[in-house]
Amino acid sequence: MKHKRLKLCTILLLVFGLTGLQAQTMYVKTTGGVQTSYALSSIKKLTFSGGNMVVTPMGGSTSTYVLTNLRYVTFDGFTGISETEQTTSGLTLFPNPVNDILNIDLSEAKDLNGTINILSLDGKLLQTKQISGDGIISIDVSSLPSGIYICNYSNKAEIKSAKIIKQ
Repeated sequence: MKHKRLKLCTILLLVFGLTGLQAQTMYVKTTGGVQTSYALSSIKKLTFSGGNMVVTPMGGSTSTYVLTNLRYVTFDGFTGISETEQTTSGLTLFPNPVNDILNIDLSEAKDLNGTINILSLDGKLLQTKQISGDGIISIDVSSLPSGIYICNYSNKAEIKSAKIIKQ
């Protein structure tokens, strides 16, 4: 139940977060170098299940991507994000990409009493840390394999998420 709720929150954050950015296109590139683009207005459903990402366009055939075979998933309209720092509505992660220690700057957060969760792209909870009263939090992510993860910060007033690239 907890994993389903986290997966749903992650998907909702991605979907509703993208509407604020007014992205027009989603690009999916596999490790084999094949890139596919989807107009966001044509996507009926985007789901993550069993280590796969499933894209269901309106009136088209469903495409399934194995997450471990993806080089990246990105959206146009993402601007101003450097390779060493990513900011999403007050959640700043650095360095990003990260090797061992991820720093999270929560100085813009409304309440510093909350929880930081590190999630896999399919919504599995990998790490969690309760925090209180500190603006910059450090988390050891050295045990995570290389890949893309989601850092989620939540408290009574807000939920913030950002992408982590682990080298």
